[in-house]
Order: sequence, then C-alpha cells, then structure tokens
Amino acid sequence: MNKLDLPKINRRRKYLAALIAGLVAAAGVWILSAPPGPGLDPDAASYLGAAESLAHGRGYRIPIADWRSPDSTSALAHFPPGYPTVLAAAIAIGATPAGAARIVNAAAAFVTVATAAALVTSVAGVVTGVALAAALIVMHAVVIVHLSVLSEPLFLACLVCTVAAMERFRRAPNERPRLGAAALAGVAAAGAVLVRYAGVAAVAAVVLWCAAIPAPIVVRARRALVAALPAGVLFGAWVMRSYFMSGSHSIRAFGTYGEFGDTLAMGFSTLVGWLVPLTSDDTLPGRSWIALCLLAASLLVIARGAFAARRTPAAAALASLATLAICYVAVLVASRLLADPGIPFDERILLPLFLLATIAAAIALREWWRGANRVARGVAAALLIGWFAASFRASEDDVEWVLENGSDFAQTQWTASPLIAWARANAARQPLYSNWPAAIVFHLHRAAHEVPNDSTTALLRDFADTLRVRGGVIVAFDQPSPDQIGVTALARAPGLRAVARLADGTIFAAETPPTR
Repeated sequence: MNKLDLPKINRRRKYLAALIAGLVAAAGVWILSAPPGPGLDPDAASYLGAAESLAHGRGYRIPIADWRSPDSTSALAHFPPGYPTVLAAAIAIGATPAGAARIVNAAAAFVTVATAAALVTSVAGVVTGVALAAALIVMHAVVIVHLSVLSEPLFLACLVCTVAAMERFRRAPNERPRLGAAALAGVAAAGAVLVRYAGVAAVAAVVLWCAAIPAPIVVRARRALVAALPAGVLFGAWVMRSYFMSGSHSIRAFGTYGEFGDTLAMGFSTLVGWLVPLTSDDTLPGRSWIALCLLAASLLVIARGAFAARRTPAAAALASLATLAICYVAVLVASRLLADPGIPFDERILLPLFLLATIAAAIALREWWRGANRVARGVAAALLIGWFAASFRASEDDVEWVLENGSDFAQTQWTASPLIAWARANAARQPLYSNWPAAIVFHLHRAAHEVPNDSTTALLRDFADTLRVRGGVIVAFDQPSPDQIGVTALARAPGLRAVARLADGTIFAAETPPTR
C-alpha cells in the first residue's frame, strides 16, 4: 500500500467512529420516543399545529387563539418557524405529526452527536471523540429534550454545525474558500435563529469570528457581511411577517424586568444538577458544595488544557466554542432582563451551554492529560467515571418513567381525562375554550380558544357575553395553568354557569338571559 494513502485511511476511521456514534444516538431517540411518546410539552401544540397547517397549505397558523378572536386559529409568532417547517416537510411526505417529531429529533440527535464527535476527533483523537459522544448520549438534559416534541434537538444540531463551520472558516487556505465557509457558517447560524430566537447568539458569534481573522478592514467587513446575510434575509423576513400578521405587532414585549436573582438561583440549581446528577428519589448532602468543587476543578483543567494547546488546532476549536458560549450567555441575560421575565434558567435553556462546555472540556482534558501526573489522571478518571454512571442512572430513571407513563400531555391524566371525554361526546360542534387549550388540540384534535388571563369582573362579564354569542363551552381543568385563570375564578364569573363537574375539572357555559 502506498504510504501516502495512510492519512486518508486514518481520517476515514476517525470519522467512521463519529458516524457510528451518531447512528447510535439517532437509534436511541427513535426507540425511546415510541408510544406513549414522544412527550407533548405545551409548546408542542404550536409546533405541531403550525406544521400541520403549513403541510396542508394554510401557512403558519396555530390551533389556539385568544378568547376575543372570532377565529379559533392564530398566526405563529411567539415561536420562530424553523422547527415547524422541518416537521411540516416530514408530514408532507406521509408522516403523522408525532412520527414527524420522532424523525426530526432522531435526525437532529445524529447530526449533533456525529458532528461534535467528528470535531473533537479532528483535534483531540478518536478516543476523546468517542468519549464525548458517550457523554452526550447519557447526559440527562440531552436525553430528556430528545424524547419530547421540542425545538431544542434541532437547535443543538444547528449550534454544533455552526461551530464546525467556524472551524472550516479558520482552516480555509485562502480568501475564496474562506468566504464560502463564512457563508456556510452564516447558513448554520441562520438555521439556529430560525429554530429558537436565542439563536441570534450564533449569528453574533459567526460574525465576530469571521471578522476576527487578521486581514484588511475591507476584507473583514466583507467576511462579516457574508456571514450575516443569511440570517439577515431569512430572519428579517420572518420578523416582518410576524409584525404584519401576528395581530400583536411584536414577538416579545421589551422593557426592564427585575427579580433576576431568583432566575440566577434557578440557574445555579440547574448547574448543580448537571454536574452532580441524581434521580428524583435520591438526595446527597452537600450536593451544591460538591458541584462547586467539581466546577472549580473543571475550570482549572480547561484553563490548563487550553494553555497547553496554544498555537494548535485544539486552541482554535476552544476559541470558537468560547465565542459561541459567551454570545449565548449575553443573549440569554439580555433576553431575561429586557424581553421576557418568564425565561427560566432551567435545563432546556442552559442545555446549549452544557453542550458547548462538554465539547470544550473534552478537547481541553485531552491536552491537560498529556502533561498530568498519574495521581491527577487517576482522580480525573474516577470523577469522569462517576459522572458517567450518575448521568446514566438519572437518565435511565426518567426514561423508564416516561416510557411507562408518558410525558406532559401524553400522560394518562390527559389521555384519559373525563373532561376531554365529555367534550368529545357533548360538544362536538361548539367552540371550545380552556385554561389548557393544548390538551384540546392534542386529544380532541380541534382548535381551542384560551380563557382570559385576568379575573376582573368587567373582563369576565365581557367573556361570558362572548361565550353566549358564540355558543361555546369552557373545558376548565383543575390543574392550574400559569397563563390563564382556573376553575375557581370561572365559578365566580358573572354570566357563567357550571354544566358538569367531573373528576379533573368543570364544564362551564354562558347563562341564558331571562326572557321578557
């Protein structure tokens, strides 16, 4: 064999390991999201509703509307169109809505794991790449979001592709392929912002990255423009469309929102759960202190590994990951303070940071490992094995419960709801209103109006009048909703009467006005 062919063979072997890891991740998602999955988060009503509407040629319409609206559907605006668009493509070729979500999530898992493993393999070797893939496959936050109809899996895939494109830009030998790589990175970043609004962080990171490589100012500006153009065109068009069609003329209400300390406390709790995974039934005294010690040790290893990797491809990969992570934190904090006080720093929100940090840690650990003594290596190996075992146990515990009971609106309390059964049997032709309209969408396959989010007497009287004119009924669940009023407030509302009291809620209708 020609010795010149050996590097090609080695590269193929490296990427074969990444390919296999991606296939394992995709197969796991497909198998574990089988019925009663995938999980039906409240957001899924908008995702699946808009996807079905788009697949049938009705545009981005969701089957939930404000109680004032005469139309039971409304324009998609609170969420960007990326995830519904990909779901719609699967539905258009014959998949059921739930099947489309399983296909998209499995494909996203493949892209995320395979691309991340290939990236790490290229700068830190096959063993490190395989270890990273294993870490992502067992990580609790990664596992859980892939088992529900959520946009996070596709968002993670877009972020990893963005990092890979940034790396390709750095390795480009001259300006022409560099501009091509800038455009590719821009497309990946545009995909991220079209899947989740927080993806604007990816656009910012790509623009900064493309402008940072030394060159004349005109050349840097051209690179940045090429990188920003895909998001500018696609996301700009979506914002304009939402402005004219949403009815609210805004995607978010900008202002100054306080109580940030509570959000940071939640973020710290989420970080502790990632560093020291436990099942829901387990407790560990001093868990927060253990997490802080692990965090300090991890940061030290990453810092020393990054220093050891200076002037190497590994250092550049770490720099691209850090750029994207910093931009994401900046967007997250700004969004919480200025756009949406309801943003929680939970697993779903912080998962992109966990993903980027895990990739960076894998690369840095490999560089640190080369110069560490046996004792330090032994301690690091023991901690890694412990984290893998704890993460696997926590993920397995939740997956086992989900496979048996379903998740969110796929649980028995919703699939076997007496309220939903009553509406199916007695209100087949009447407009439906609910404090959980997503339950109506999922289990009656009908559009629904929200009930008011305010219990003032004048507003409830207007609501009752509207209900009377339209001949609608209210399916009010006892389960409290964070967005709409519940059974207690509706029972006190003037002009409403209870039609039926069932095990999980009450059916209301408008009172018939007295005849004169």
